[in-house]
Amino acid sequence: MNHSSFTYKNVFKDHDVMVFIPHEDDEINVAGATIYGLRQEGFHVICVFATNGDRSYLAETRIREAAAALKMLGVPYEDIIILGYPDGGLDASRSPYAQGVGHTITVDGHDSTYGIADKDDFPMAEYGKHTPYTRTGFLEDVENLIRTYHPANIIAVDFDSHPDHRACSIALETAIGHILNEKGNTYFPIVLKAYAYNTGFESVADFNSLHLYSTKFNRGRLADPSFETDNPVYHWEERIRLPVTGPCRNQSLSRNLIYQALRCHVSQRAFLKANQIINSDQVYWLRRTDNLAFCGSTTASSGNADAVHDFKMIDVKNIADKKLEFDTCLWEPASSDREKSITIHFYKPQNISAIKLYGNVNRESRILEGQLLFSNGYSVKIGPLERNGQATDIPIEPQSDTEWVTFQVLQAEGPHPGLTEWEIFDHPCPDMHICKILVNGEFAYHWDMYPEEMAKVGVYAYPEDMPVVWKLNDVEMTIDELNEKILTGSGAFKIQVLAVQTGVILDEISIKEVSWYKQKRMSIQNIFNRIHVWKEKQLIKRKHHRLRVMKRNSLQKL
Repeated sequence: MNHSSFTYKNVFKDHDVMVFIPHEDDEINVAGATIYGLRQEGFHVICVFATNGDRSYLAETRIREAAAALKMLGVPYEDIIILGYPDGGLDASRSPYAQGVGHTITVDGHDSTYGIADKDDFPMAEYGKHTPYTRTGFLEDVENLIRTYHPANIIAVDFDSHPDHRACSIALETAIGHILNEKGNTYFPIVLKAYAYNTGFESVADFNSLHLYSTKFNRGRLADPSFETDNPVYHWEERIRLPVTGPCRNQSLSRNLIYQALRCHVSQRAFLKANQIINSDQVYWLRRTDNLAFCGSTTASSGNADAVHDFKMIDVKNIADKKLEFDTCLWEPASSDREKSITIHFYKPQNISAIKLYGNVNRESRILEGQLLFSNGYSVKIGPLERNGQATDIPIEPQSDTEWVTFQVLQAEGPHPGLTEWEIFDHPCPDMHICKILVNGEFAYHWDMYPEEMAKVGVYAYPEDMPVVWKLNDVEMTIDELNEKILTGSGAFKIQVLAVQTGVILDEISIKEVSWYKQKRMSIQNIFNRIHVWKEKQLIKRKHHRLRVMKRNSLQKL
């Protein structure tokens, strides 16, 4: 990134990042380019695999493949942790989280966590014993993992279509919620959540296009088309977009680092998904832990008051269900309750400048009207909460020395209206700074304009209101003037976006009309990419089959 001020230090604090993922290969789906970028800047990256990926292949196979891929991305073997649980399968029939409620299950002859020859599973390495295959055991191991390492930053899989991904997402949020709610807690990590499938493994196959495009969400795979993403709480437009370093953007597959890492996962034939996974950005959703709702005691006139500050915006009864019910982590006041209120009493007075309320996902039930009451007498009325459990931003005047806050339901519809979470902040945005030039909405590093193609420049900035100055060929102008010059001009353009106060170049790109030679070269490159993938597929056929046979033979010995 020429003349870009972006650094991962603008997003992550300190220098340790834990990547928490379900299966071997999800490290690339969730954070491949980010891991490489972090390691290039000297961050300590620990990758944790919740399962051994052992449904169709040996744990030894899957973990060795992941180790080889992570080595390419800069993560040494000693920074890989395996929890040692079984791959639960697409139907969750092998999942301790789904099937091990109240009792231990046995999967492929194992009834407890296990590792491989030179790497013990986490509970054995840390406590000298394996953990039985139960939901409780899994939840405890995830929490113990976080308590042991206390990572300043966590990147983790979110709630998507695979049951194992759902279990990992819920377990991690449960663990963090327990820690955050401890009185006197001083641990507030940065938590970024991402999908492994619909923005990665099963995303839009657009690598062999005229440009390297930003990550697209594959809406064709949504379980519910009314949702914006797999997690109904998330707005697509509220995603955090991180730039991608040059080696992970190379449009020659054979020289692209992400493709090379995918090739290591022979059992999954993961390289076949390179067209979906490789993009010009990597996207996440921020789960803020600096929520003041963790800094007090919560009571309610009725219902489960703990639900609004458990760090879980969604939960489900059955992770394998195709039609999901999201009413398991809900504060729902009793219908007979005339007060219908919930109150947080802070351990010490707090300054408050922003509040978000999350209603339940249930479409038939919603809070239509409510009010917030503050200990100093300030109050604000609230209209209908957003649908699908998405955040409702409550406009308030900043309040200082607040001892307590009460939310009261005044009007609702449906049988189960309530809140899944409330967020109370002393500042609206966390201390993160990202600025990247866009062309036609895509993260751009260099942009070739093809015949009859128009280029409209914009900016992605976090926070959104970041003030910037634009320059075109070193001449300061407005963004509208800049786009007019590009529209009516020709040749090459150097575009810069600068910080208002310091004049530092936040980002710089070039736009130029593509040459005939470049057009032909790109066409040939795309042909070579397709040939390369076909050849690779042929080369690994026999090895891929052998890996399957090894698993079958191991089961026959049981």
